[in-house]
Amino acid sequence: MRRTAINLALLVVVAAGSAVTAGCDAPWVSRPAPDEVITVSTLPPDDDPEASRKAARSFLRERADDGTIYALADAIKAISGGWEKGTDRAFVATDLNGARATSENGRLIANAFASWTNSETGRGRVSVFAENGELLYVGHF
Repeated sequence: MRRTAINLALLVVVAAGSAVTAGCDAPWVSRPAPDEVITVSTLPPDDDPEASRKAARSFLRERADDGTIYALADAIKAISGGWEKGTDRAFVATDLNGARATSENGRLIANAFASWTNSETGRGRVSVFAENGELLYVGHF
């Protein structure tokens, strides 16, 4: 009887391990929500460049006294993604290049953006891109 219980327990462990490694989720494995999994690695096309530049100017006007991004303010060119319409996605286009195109500078910009705006759901994502369109940093707002 004891041997049967041990064999059964071992079978359950092996089956659960096989399910997890095969890509199937065991009931106790939680996955992030789909909107948290998708990361855009290159700057998506801008549907309304004028509105994006206007959003960037508004952001810079409101954050003018923010010492953390003062040195980076000249690099922020556009903010797109429909974040103000409830999509909870924002894309910040910059002209950061060379030594200035770092994840740390991307983080500073993303954090300033997060303190400037709020998401309806509280789960918005802001992605900051370098001049060449490559992703520097992804943060939350």
